[in-house]
Amino acid sequence: MNTGPIRSISPPPSEQEAAALIAAISRFLADNAPAAPTAQQQASAWQTAALREGVNHQPSRAARWAVGA
Repeated sequence: MNTGPIRSISPPPSEQEAAALIAAISRFLADNAPAAPTAQQQASAWQTAALREGVNHQPSRAARWAVGA
């Protein structure tokens, strides 16, 4: 639904109002940022090894049709 051009019906904010708005947005973003991962949330050595093995995995001859080779 297009209602036409957007028009401002109020004057632009003063420098103080603009600074207050930016400060409020910054505070909101800081308060709602995801927490940094803890040592328990980081990948285990087993998970890291499995991911590396999967990345370095070469497809078998039977599966080559799937990748267009």
